[in-house]
Amino acid sequence: MNRFFNEALWIDFLSITLVILLTIILYRLLLRFLSRKHVNTEQYCTLFDVEDQPVKGEIPFYFSTKIPRNVEFVLESAEGRCVAHIANQAFETGGHLLKFDSTALNDGTYFYVLKTENQEIRKKLVVKN
Repeated sequence: MNRFFNEALWIDFLSITLVILLTIILYRLLLRFLSRKHVNTEQYCTLFDVEDQPVKGEIPFYFSTKIPRNVEFVLESAEGRCVAHIANQAFETGGHLLKFDSTALNDGTYFYVLKTENQEIRKKLVVKN
């Protein structure tokens, strides 16, 4: 009787573990399916990282958009205070390069921010002039 009881517990344990694993797998597949179908990437800009960090002198900011849209591009201090308005205009479809002269800035950490009607991208930048 004791041996049967142990085998029954072992089978129950394996069954419960299998159900839990299958539930997790199905949940992850459902999340992946839903995230692909509902996010329209054409509605968002892509902001690329500044390659050379820390930066000095002229800073090239590169972003792309798949549809024409108005884009505001600002530089903020680490405290969130606007330091410079780099652009606030309509941009056509494609890639765009904005250049900013950082020689007037103090050394330190800044954030470059791209804003549109439906998104805001904020990336870190270190200036060492």
